Amino acid sequence: MANITKIENKIEILDELLKVWQDATKKDPTWFSKNDFAKLKNEVYKKYKIAKPFQSIELIERYEELKADWTMEENLFFQKILRKRWIRSLSWVTVISLLTEFFWCPWKCIYCPTFEGLPKSYIPNEPAVQRAVMNNFDPIMQIHNRLRALEMTGHKIEKNDVRIIGGTWSVYPKPYQEMFIKAIYDAFNTYDDMKVYLEKTDFSNDKFATFKLKQWYKAKLANNLEEAKKINETSRLRVIWIAIETRPDWVNIEEIKRLRSYWVTRVEIGYQTTIDKINELNKRWHWNKESIEATKLLKDAWIKVVAHMMPNLLWSTPDLDRKALKEVFDNPDFRPDELKIYPMMVTDKSELTDLWKNGWFKAYDDETLIDLTADLQMMIPEYIRLNRTYRDIPADQILEWSIIANLRQIVEKKIAEKWVKLLDTRHREIREWKNDPKKATIHTFKYEASKWKEFFLTFEDPEDRTIFSLLRLRLPEENKEILSVLPELEWCALIREIHTFWDQLSVNEKGSTFGQHIWFWKKLIAESEKIAKENWYSKMAVIAGVWVRWYYEKRWYSLVWEYMIKKI
Repeated sequence: MANITKIENKIEILDELLKVWQDATKKDPTWFSKNDFAKLKNEVYKKYKIAKPFQSIELIERYEELKADWTMEENLFFQKILRKRWIRSLSWVTVISLLTEFFWCPWKCIYCPTFEGLPKSYIPNEPAVQRAVMNNFDPIMQIHNRLRALEMTGHKIEKNDVRIIGGTWSVYPKPYQEMFIKAIYDAFNTYDDMKVYLEKTDFSNDKFATFKLKQWYKAKLANNLEEAKKINETSRLRVIWIAIETRPDWVNIEEIKRLRSYWVTRVEIGYQTTIDKINELNKRWHWNKESIEATKLLKDAWIKVVAHMMPNLLWSTPDLDRKALKEVFDNPDFRPDELKIYPMMVTDKSELTDLWKNGWFKAYDDETLIDLTADLQMMIPEYIRLNRTYRDIPADQILEWSIIANLRQIVEKKIAEKWVKLLDTRHREIREWKNDPKKATIHTFKYEASKWKEFFLTFEDPEDRTIFSLLRLRLPEENKEILSVLPELEWCALIREIHTFWDQLSVNEKGSTFGQHIWFWKKLIAESEKIAKENWYSKMAVIAGVWVRWYYEKRWYSLVWEYMIKKI
């Protein structure tokens, strides 16, 4: 048996594994698969008489070291083969979820669990909660931990979509909010410096990359939020989007102005249902009026709206759940951009727990839930992205509800058996490069939402409608309420989202036959400007993240407060 206890021997074998791959793929790497690489690895293991293969993360770590000192060239195909949970890399950005600390909540929704020391509605052994607890809710450490885990498993981490989860964001004290937002930028700005001081990383769990730092390490943090944002403009790791969760009845003009100053680009709000009486019976204490007003205010300020719907609320029925979601699409005063469906479940430490124990609540059985979820998914129009169909609570924490781990797959198989093609954007995003981008054409879907015109532009394959890239354009008429705090948006059409799917590429990396940076953005922006001019708008506004403002500057956009604006 070969002696691989010495570090130099282990590195020698890792280097040979990488060289074997490199030699085998010099001519054309695109044909190379995970199975091909497995065969080559087995030949090397046999040569060195190694019974137990190395972990993928060890091979990735060595690959990154050789790439850093220019011994080995970066290769996207190889990274695709090495990385774990490959689907995390196919939506352009790296999603980072981080949890806020516990804070008082003024509402008593019957389904919300309250565990000591955790924000309301969160369960102790959810992965994001465990990561937050492990890092004492420090946002910088939560982000560094997640970045390290993703990097170790072969994912790019340069472009990041940050999702702040926890209690209702708008309730948290303003000093805490500003500290938390600044810490997000500080975390990405200091990650590379921090890595120099790593003593050891625990490879045993790729979700929680715990690591030890040298004692004298001290992060160089910005003096204030604006400085942190400015540094991030040229940082290797950049903040692309920030999302928060709040209630519709907390969305007002001043809140929107503050969210814009934090550079929040997406807000998740809970409609829960569009049947007011059921929201009242579940002690939600907001109604459709607030949901509609919040949706419009957010859209008029460019911010993307993610609505939460909750089937199986107390006193609801499957038919009422169908009616509630249908209202979201039929009524133009709703029509959010994205959707999450969270069927209500019973966990410990909520008012619903006691109601269930006393026989006042019964969750839908599996057959009913599958039929209902299928019907709900088939309702969703092409301009909406369906992010989730249920909340991923560990099965041992569920007292009453389905514990089918693959609910979404079962539902979608049932839909396929009905010969129905799902049109929401998530089901049409390009996956694994099977479609040819040269065949893509622009498709425009026009609809009314929250009083004004919306245009949903997609670059898609005309044969099967697979989406390569998308853009959301809003044409608002004069809104004195919004203009009172965002006067720069006067006479502006608004690009509210522009998104290219496929593998994430580095900021200055050139795209090829797959990935970003080929030509979709440029043509979608030109098409949106054409539509705006045809509708008599004199300016175009886009909320461009710090990382991409240079891109818009090259196209004659200028920074006005937090928006890039151009006369058209």
